Amino acid sequence: MTDPFISNPVATRGPGVFKWLLKGPRVEADSAMIEQMLPSLADRASVILIGHGHYDHLMDVPYIATHRAKFALIVGGPSVHHMLVGDPALRTSRERLVTIPPALAGDTSRVGEWFYAPDSAFRFMALIAGHAPIVKFGNWGFRFADSRVFADRDSLPHFASDWKLGEPYAYLIDVLSASTHTTVFRIYFQDAPSEPPLGFPTATLLADRSVDLAVLCAATSSYVDAAPDSLLRVLKPAEVMVTHWESFFRSQRRAPALSHVTDLGQFVRAMRHALPAGSGWAMPLPHQTIRFRTTSRP
Repeated sequence: MTDPFISNPVATRGPGVFKWLLKGPRVEADSAMIEQMLPSLADRASVILIGHGHYDHLMDVPYIATHRAKFALIVGGPSVHHMLVGDPALRTSRERLVTIPPALAGDTSRVGEWFYAPDSAFRFMALIAGHAPIVKFGNWGFRFADSRVFADRDSLPHFASDWKLGEPYAYLIDVLSASTHTTVFRIYFQDAPSEPPLGFPTATLLADRSVDLAVLCAATSSYVDAAPDSLLRVLKPAEVMVTHWESFFRSQRRAPALSHVTDLGQFVRAMRHALPAGSGWAMPLPHQTIRFRTTSRP
C-alpha cells in the first residue's frame, strides 16, 4: 500500500478550508469509513510506503496497520516514524517501522539503498523529493505544515497542521519474480509534485530497468515548474496513473469531485506533450481497480 487515506474529514469550502487546516478542529481516523471502504486485499499487504507525513497521507495508517494490515512494515522518513510512535500499539511494535534517512535515499547524483519486503515480492528505493505549495500567487507559495519532527511523540497529532511534511520521498518500487528475484515490473510512485529535479532517479537506475508505470499526483502540479512533463521525459514510462486529483475534504460516501488545486487540463496537456509515443495514461476513480501485465522490458 502507498499512503492509504480514506477518512476524508469534511472541511468548510472556500477560504474556510485554510482556517480549518491551520487551527482545527481535531481530526482523527474514521474507523467505520476505513472498514467500509478499504478492500479486504489490503489486509495482506506486506509493506505500507509513506511519501510524507501530512494528515491526508499518514493519519489513517495507525488504524490500518493495527487493525487490517497487521503484519505490514511501515516505511517512511524519520519524521513519519516519530509521529507514528504516538500510537501506543505501534510504539510497542517498533520493529515494524522501517526508517529511511535522507542519506540512504537516492537523487539525481546517487543511487539510494534498496529495501526489501519481508516476502521478497517487492523492493523499493526512496528518492529525495519535495512538495508543491498548496497556494501560489506569482512567485510566492505557501507550503502546508512544512517542517520536520525530531523526537518521538507521546500521542498521535490532534490537528491537521500537526501532521508535518517531514522528509518527502518519491519511490521506485520493483515487483520481483518469485523464482529468479529479478524485476518484472517497475513502478515510480509520487505522492506530491516536486520542483525538478527533486524526485528524479539517476540515469543509471533507468538504464538498468525502465519504468512500466508512473503513479503521479495531479493536485498542485501546476504550482511547480515543468510538472509533470520534465519528470515524464526522464522516466519515459509505458503507462501513467493519475492520482490524488480528487477533493479529500469530501466524504468518500459521496461522488468524487475535482480538487480545487487540481488543474487537470494543464496536467493532461503536459502528459500528452511529454509521454513517449505508444505510452498510455488513466485517471482511476477512487476504489477502482486497474490491472497491469508484467513485462520483459529492458
